[in-house]
Formats: sequence, structure tokens, C-alpha cells
Amino acid sequence: MSDWQDKSDGKPKGQPKDMQSQEDSANLDANVLQKSQINDPAQIWRQVQGKLRAHLGDRVHMSWTGQLVLQFADERQVVLGAPSKFIVGRIDGKYGDLVRKLWAECDSRHVEIGNSAPNAPEKRNTTPSTQKLQAQELNRPMGARPTSHTPQGHYSRSASPDNRPATPGFTAPTPVQNHERFTFENFVVGAPNELAFAVARRVANSADSQYNPIVIHGPHGMGKTHLLHAVKAEAAKKDPSRRVRLISSEDFVASFVQSVRAQGRSEIDAFKAGLRDVDLLIIDDAHFIADKPGSQEELMHTLISLVDSGKQILLASDRHPHAIHKASDRLKSYLCGGLLCDIGAADYELRRRILDRLIERRRTGGHASLVMPQDARDHLAARINATPRDLEGAFNQVVARLEFLGKPLTLDSIQEALAHSRYSGQTRPTVDKIQRAAAKHFGISMEEMLSKRRARAIARPRQVAMYLAKMLTTRSLPDIGRRFGGRDHTTVIHAVKRIDKLRAEDTSLNTSVETLLETLKG
Repeated sequence: MSDWQDKSDGKPKGQPKDMQSQEDSANLDANVLQKSQINDPAQIWRQVQGKLRAHLGDRVHMSWTGQLVLQFADERQVVLGAPSKFIVGRIDGKYGDLVRKLWAECDSRHVEIGNSAPNAPEKRNTTPSTQKLQAQELNRPMGARPTSHTPQGHYSRSASPDNRPATPGFTAPTPVQNHERFTFENFVVGAPNELAFAVARRVANSADSQYNPIVIHGPHGMGKTHLLHAVKAEAAKKDPSRRVRLISSEDFVASFVQSVRAQGRSEIDAFKAGLRDVDLLIIDDAHFIADKPGSQEELMHTLISLVDSGKQILLASDRHPHAIHKASDRLKSYLCGGLLCDIGAADYELRRRILDRLIERRRTGGHASLVMPQDARDHLAARINATPRDLEGAFNQVVARLEFLGKPLTLDSIQEALAHSRYSGQTRPTVDKIQRAAAKHFGISMEEMLSKRRARAIARPRQVAMYLAKMLTTRSLPDIGRRFGGRDHTTVIHAVKRIDKLRAEDTSLNTSVETLLETLKG
């Protein structure tokens, strides 16, 4: 040690006090800066994510813990959010202790894993970095990755669906699902949905309101919501100045009820302006609005106002307007006066293409080595004779066995995966289902199917339906006869023998029977 250095405190001997003071201040500022950086929840979470990836591996981290986002943070606790309750439960039960352990190595705050933020007090003693984190994280859709801008189709709690300031009196919905993949490019087109797809693209790319209103209808899980979000995204890309608003029936009803309860004319006017000051209004699940008289009336006035102003309206419903039983005749008539686009059940070819797209998406999403033999694809597409959403669910169930159990995707493994699902066996069709299928195929009504009329155009489809009921159900002949308008069992016997004979003689009739058999067996 040099003789000019003080042994007691380790500082240079004779150093001026003002220099010592400056050095102490600089050291203090550095310590404060380092401490604030260490306590920054966003930085801590990045460190924890890196450790999770190292502990679990890329595949497991991407599938599970990689879906967590830092949703809320204050001086006492942090909340990590996931897209759904199922994922929250899976992560918390299997990896929760590891997440908390790794966080505790960096910070002393309590860690919760959930799919919703806690009700924070109005005033919190937070640092600027924490306030910024709250502003960014709480306004971002659950499960979305941090970005430098708000993704198309999403908006913060203080913004309206078209990324403009929220209109007073209109409740902007809180997004809970990531719709970024709902684009036209990701929509698989086939015969059952090609008209709806073509019309949706026309609406997105043109301000022409020749067909108005447009109603896309079909059972749930067929892709209606996908098309609506694709229209919104494409319209914003094509013409950013075009005012587009996409809302759900729940948001419509909630905003309407809120404006009425406010008991002020200004709130009601604000609600109406929020819906009508647009160039394109898109409403999902419109049939729910029609179930409520007050909201139904407001929907009717909104439609009339926009159509009269030359603005475009696009609605989605899970049923034909005439099948919305609580809708008024006026509303039914108005909806049917525009353009109705039916999305029918996905046929085998469409299911094949959807399955190919699911495999492609999974490969680009981190499973580049995913392979499914052609016979396995054909079997899965043929077995899941349901909605595209059901097909995706069955596909996820099959792929999960590959991911978690390491079993290859073969025809045998797919059959094993679906052995205990609702697709495990062929469900016998009912007599009613057979009657409806035959009536639809031959172009007659159910009333004619069950009537006493004996004209060949009606009697032949009736005989085919009896023949199929005998083949595909366990009903007795007298029971089948009763279900065809109270007929005798001898009539059923005659129908079965007649159709059996005609199948060998009439190629056209045999083709019809084969088609119905394929449809009913799925």
C-alpha cells in the first residue's frame, strides 16, 4: 500500500472533500441506476424467460411457458398471463414452481400466474418504468407478444375498434383472442364456403354497396368470424382512411343497455353515432341481438340509417334470418332483402385442404419435422365429418401425442388417439336424419316425405328413406312405418324390396343411394 493512501478507509490521503463528495454521489447514482434496472419487471421477465428456455428446452418453452406475458406489476407482486384458463392451469400446475423459483433469484416480488389482471388500487406508488409497463401490458391482448404497435384488429381499452378514440357512450370491447391469423390468405376455400369468401373479399376491397346488408350464415365453427376479421384487416390495408368498425353482438347489447341506463339523450346519441359514423359496419353473431327486443329495434334503425347513407353492412349469424325465431318479421325481411351467403358443412375435399393447412401452420410454428402420412391424413379427414373447428381440435389431440409422448403420426397412432373421443365410432343416424337427408337430396319437403301422396316424385324418395332406415338403424319395421306418417310395416317391406331391385337396374338411383349412404355414414 502506498504511503499516501489512508489505511483506515482505503481512500487516497489528502483528497479534497469536494472530490470525495462528487465520487460518493456518482457511486450512489450508479447504485440507484443499477437497482432500478434490476427491479425493472420487464428486464427481469426477459432474464427469467431465457432461464426457462435453458431449463425446459425450446420446444416445451415455446408450447407452454413461452405463452406467458408480463401482464401486471407493482412493488409487491407481478402477474403473468396466458391466453386461456386451460393453459394457465397447465403451466401453473407443471411449471409454476420453476417460474417462481427463477423469478425469486432475481426479485423478491410474489408471482401469480393467471388469465386476468387483479383489481389494482386507483393509486399506486409505482416507478416510471412500472407505469410504462402497465400501460403497455394491460392494454395488450392476452397472450400477444410485445410489439411496438397495436396489431391490426386489436385496440387498447381506451381506443375504439378502428383505432380511433372511443366514442362516448360506446363501450370498446376488451380483446381476449388474437385474431392476427384471421386473414384471407389463411382461409381455406372450398365449394361450401366459396361464395361467402368471394363476397367478403369484395366488401374488403371495394366501397361499392350494391348488396346491402350482407349476411353470412352457417353453423358455429365454420369460419364466419375468420372472414369478418379478414375483411376488417384487408379493408384497413387497402384504404386506411376507410372507417371500419367490427363489433360483437355482446358489445352491441352492452353499449346499448349502458346508454339507456344513463338516462340521458346525449349518451344515446353518442351510442348511435359510434355505430353510424362509419363506412363499413361489421357485426358478429347478429342473431343474439335479435333475441332482445330493445336491441333488435336499435339494430333495425342502425341498418336502415347506414343503408340509406350508402354505407356497407356485413353481418354474421349462425342461422338463416327466417330461422331467428325472436326476430320481428320486419327485421327478417330487411336482412333477407340484401345478400345471404350460406356456409355449408365442410365436405371431404375441404377437410383435406384444411388439414394440410393445419400441418403447414404447425411446421412453420416450430415443428418443422412434423410428418403425417397420406393414409393418416385421409383417415383423419374422413373420420372428422364435422366443422373445421372440430377438425382442428382433433388434429391438436393427435399432434399432442407426438409432442408429449414422442409417438409418430401413423394411421394406427391416430386411431389410438381418437379411440376415446367422440369420434371413436360411427354414430348410427336417426330415422329423422335419414328422412331429412333424403328429402334434401331429392328436392322435396319433409311434409311431402311424411304425406299420403303417391306421386312418383315423392313416393320414390320416401321408399329410399325407408330402405336406408332399415339398413342404418336398429328400428323395427313397424316402428319405421309409424315414423313415415303412420304407415304399416308391410309398406316398409315393399319399399326395401323395391329399392333393392331398382339399384341393380337404375344407375342414377343407385348413385343417389350411394351418395346418401356416404353422407349419413360420415
